[in-house]
Amino acid sequence: MAYDVKTTNGIPYISSLYLRNFQYSTTVDSLDTLYTQRQAVLSGGAVSSYTIGNRTLSRNNLSATDVMKQWDKLMALKMRLEKGTAPRKAVGVVHRDW
Repeated sequence: MAYDVKTTNGIPYISSLYLRNFQYSTTVDSLDTLYTQRQAVLSGGAVSSYTIGNRTLSRNNLSATDVMKQWDKLMALKMRLEKGTAPRKAVGVVHRDW
């Protein structure tokens, strides 16, 4: 399959599959969002908490390993959806003696 379109972050996807399949489109969108989080975590620019006076706000508490695990999981799902492979179904064979 040829990749014909890219998201804003450069993640390639197949436009016909993107429009036809909701699970594929949400996977690509999740990868697009995760790409920005991954870049922030890996560059060290992600701020994890703010404190103003006695108030504290925590954001983006993902570690680099968590982000990479999630990235690998979503990429594997994306590749499986592009291949179109599904888990095998159990099929029974009945032998008959005529």
